[in-house]
Amino acid sequence: MTSMLAFLVAARRCEIHDLEQLARSCELVQAVSELVHQLQGERGASNLFLASGGARFGAQRAARVAASHATEAAVRAWLARPEVCGAAPAQAMPGGARLFTRIALALHALDGLAGLREEVATMRCGAEEATQRFNRVIAALLSLVFEAADVAADPAVSRLLVALFNLMQGKEFAGQERAAGAAAFAAGTTGRAGEQALLHLIEAQEACFERFEAFCPPDTLAAWGTAQRAMPLAELERLRRKLIAAGQGVVLAPALAEDWFACCSARLDQMHSIESALAGGLRATCIERIGALQLDPDDPQSLLQTVAGLPEAAAPIGVFSAEQAADAASGGEEGGDAAVTTEPLGPRLTRSIVDALHAQSRRLQAMSDELAAVRAALDERKLIERAKGVLMRHQALAEDEAYRLLRQTAMNQGRRLVEVAQAVLAMAELLPRRS
Repeated sequence: MTSMLAFLVAARRCEIHDLEQLARSCELVQAVSELVHQLQGERGASNLFLASGGARFGAQRAARVAASHATEAAVRAWLARPEVCGAAPAQAMPGGARLFTRIALALHALDGLAGLREEVATMRCGAEEATQRFNRVIAALLSLVFEAADVAADPAVSRLLVALFNLMQGKEFAGQERAAGAAAFAAGTTGRAGEQALLHLIEAQEACFERFEAFCPPDTLAAWGTAQRAMPLAELERLRRKLIAAGQGVVLAPALAEDWFACCSARLDQMHSIESALAGGLRATCIERIGALQLDPDDPQSLLQTVAGLPEAAAPIGVFSAEQAADAASGGEEGGDAAVTTEPLGPRLTRSIVDALHAQSRRLQAMSDELAAVRAALDERKLIERAKGVLMRHQALAEDEAYRLLRQTAMNQGRRLVEVAQAVLAMAELLPRRS
């Protein structure tokens, strides 16, 4: 019996330890969330600066660069902490190997920012190229958040991470819309391709927000509704119509570039307020879950301490059989009371131990079932990412082009995006490879 209790105690300690390390991962997610927000602002300001030939938004861009520098330094300082990158870094966070690989890729992407900023400042790259390079940096950071969500083993925290990732991804599409629209207004034109790209970004962000709403807790959902009411959505739609009309040849007024940027920024700032609250609540949720486990009335540690305090004559001998456990848990059949009183621990303590075993088993199974439901949303994204990779390799497409092809195919066939992705993967070996 003591051996069984010892393993139950070890299982509970592992669960608490995993939550403690998950809380640390959530600190990183919160820092990355802030960095992504600042980089999104820098990308938009850089676009306006480049599209206007350096005539406008120079000071605003400089301020955005400074803000990005500060938040990047905070992320790097967090990663440099001994408990994160010390002798055994894989123990610092759950899913260490996968998560640390994503961190390495994100740092590599961040290392390229200095060269990009120099090229923007000296006008040696265009607005579209700068946007794509910023997009790649932000995508690497978002992949880090996705990985944190994918390796989280607690369903309550995992749901929050899935909600946060989808909000951040939707906000990123909104940020790309801001950057693309700013460049179009500043240049005075967008073209048919620009119109299609804009429509794709609008559709993609709405899909992300739907998934976010499906996973976020009620209080966050209420705050999201309040934030949406504070967004300048009517002005946004008015300016969007102008951009879409430009795809049909209508000339844009460059003076509207700053109006567009301000309107989109106000919307993104409202999104960021929800993002920050959700990110900040992640660690608190981990601590709350740890506290609940420590106060659990079925805590096996207290039962083990009770057994350890019994007189030596009452110490259990041998192993409690499955038949005895079932009999004790049910109160026995005929003569049940007599059966349990023969147990060396006494009927009440024996029943408590068996109840603790069953309670922990049921709770872990419920957690596993809930986690499987949460993971389904993440698995869909993995399928879509793999299908994009197949199209990029076989059709020589850029990442955004591959994604647009998937979405357009899904719309044309009236199918879900993930179904089209599965079909592409099933036919991957049959697709011709283009150079």
